[in-house]
Amino acid sequence: MKTKSFLLAWLLAVTISTSGWSKGGVPFNPLTDIYYDEIELTFLGFCVCKRGPFTVIGLIWTYWEPFVAIDSVTTPFYSPFLGMPVGSALIDELGGKNASQDAVSIANESTYAQAHVFPIPLLNWLFCNRYDYPFWMTEFDPQWQFDELSMLIHPEAALYANPIMQMACMADAAATNVGAPMDSMPWCIGSGGSSYPMTGHVDNDNIVQANNTATARMIYKLNRIMMICDPAMSLCGCRNTPVWVKSHYKMHVVRPGVRSPAWPMGVNAAYYNIGLNRPMAGSLGPNDEFLWTVYRRQLCCTCCD
Repeated sequence: MKTKSFLLAWLLAVTISTSGWSKGGVPFNPLTDIYYDEIELTFLGFCVCKRGPFTVIGLIWTYWEPFVAIDSVTTPFYSPFLGMPVGSALIDELGGKNASQDAVSIANESTYAQAHVFPIPLLNWLFCNRYDYPFWMTEFDPQWQFDELSMLIHPEAALYANPIMQMACMADAAATNVGAPMDSMPWCIGSGGSSYPMTGHVDNDNIVQANNTATARMIYKLNRIMMICDPAMSLCGCRNTPVWVKSHYKMHVVRPGVRSPAWPMGVNAAYYNIGLNRPMAGSLGPNDEFLWTVYRRQLCCTCCD
C-alpha cells in the first residue's frame, strides 16, 4: 500500500511545470570539463580476432574514454550539464537531499538525488568505435524513486543486506582509496557504501560522498539494464556486464567546481571536496547540484571493434 501511494505521488510529480526555474550555471564545456591527461592512449601490440569465417589481424589500443556526463542533483529537472532547468516538479516528492518521501525520519542520516545521463561521444572515432552512449533522466524512472521497485532489476541485493557483507565493504573502501577497487565485491562502492539499491536514496549525510555514490549506482544500473556494454572485457567486441566491473570506470566532479584528476568509483570525498560545495552559488553553478565526467576503459583490436 505504501508503494502504491508513492507511485501515485511520483506520477503527479513528473508532471512538468515551469514555475520553479530559478537556478542557473555554466553549461558543460568539453575543453575545460574533461581532463585530457586521463585518456592515456597506449599501444599494447597486435591482435587476432574472428569475424565470421575469417581471421583478421589488428592493433591493440587501450585508453580511458570520457563517454558520459552525469548530473546528480537536489532539484529535480535542474541540469548542471545544461546550466539550466529543463522543467520542475509540481510537488516536492522528487526533491533531493533530504526532501524525499522519508525526509522527516531520515533527514540526519541520508541523502537523495536525481540523476541525468548525457552522452559525450567525442572520442568514438578514436580506434575503438562504440555506439552505446546513453541518455537517461531518473525523474521518469520509478525504479530510481522506490527501493522496492528497484529490486525487480537486482533481486540479489537481498543477499548483501546484512552486516557481514556490508562490513566487508571496508576492505573495498581501503583498496579504492589507493586506486585499486575490488571487482570481486560488486556490491560495494568504496567509501560510498553499498551499490544497492540502484536508486537515489543513499545512506550517507555527506552530500558530496552521497552524490558520488548515486552517480556510481547510475553507471551500475546502465550496465544492468544493458544500455551500455563494457569495452574493456574483450579485444574483439564490447560485452554486456550486468554485474559491473567497477575498476573499468572512474570520474571527477566538474560542478559546482572542477576537480581533477579522475578517481575510481567510491573514492573518499576528502580527496577532492575541499571548497567544492560552498553554502552559496559559485561562479560555475549553485551548490548541492553536481556534475561528473565519467571515463571508461577502452580496450580493442582495431580490426574488430
